[in-house]
Amino acid sequence: MTDIPDLTLVEAAVNGDTTAFAELVARYQPGVWGMVHRTLGNSSDGEDAVQEILMRALIYMPKFDRRRPFGPWILRIASNYCIDQLRRRKTRKYKLLSDLSVAEEENLLRTMSTEWDIEDLPHKDPDKYLEVAQFLVGGLKPKRRMAFILREIEGHSYKTVAAILGIPEITARVRVCRARNDLERKFREYLATLEGGMKK
Repeated sequence: MTDIPDLTLVEAAVNGDTTAFAELVARYQPGVWGMVHRTLGNSSDGEDAVQEILMRALIYMPKFDRRRPFGPWILRIASNYCIDQLRRRKTRKYKLLSDLSVAEEENLLRTMSTEWDIEDLPHKDPDKYLEVAQFLVGGLKPKRRMAFILREIEGHSYKTVAAILGIPEITARVRVCRARNDLERKFREYLATLEGGMKK
């Protein structure tokens, strides 16, 4: 069924075809899992979250606008779920992920160090700064965090970020920009504490 268009599978799934829905799950579960994992961090609740999101997709599927692509739609359900979970948590002091790809690690470090060269920083240890970067991303406001992850870590275009989050493209750009500013400010504060410690 791999060559069947998403829309055909959606129509079949809405009409009760469980095989069609299983194919949609096979296509989009990795993306949903990636969003859950990157946004909520390492959690034993990850599998439950993915299952909840897929169940919501099945329930809401009859309302899916057939004129739009299915991928961003299901990722929007995932992003809304993740934002809700972030808001419910009493603290945001947790890491992003420990298993980013090499390219995603580079994206994150590059974003964090736009004003600095890693070689010129107090500790020339990319792994240390990656850990700090993950921690700081975990402290972003939920909506900014989601936009930042989609754009700066996963590398989606602003148009795709906007489609996934269900917001205008300009809003997506503003959220990413504010997230970057927040991270750079917090990273600057972190470096100041390092420098202060080295002077003692």
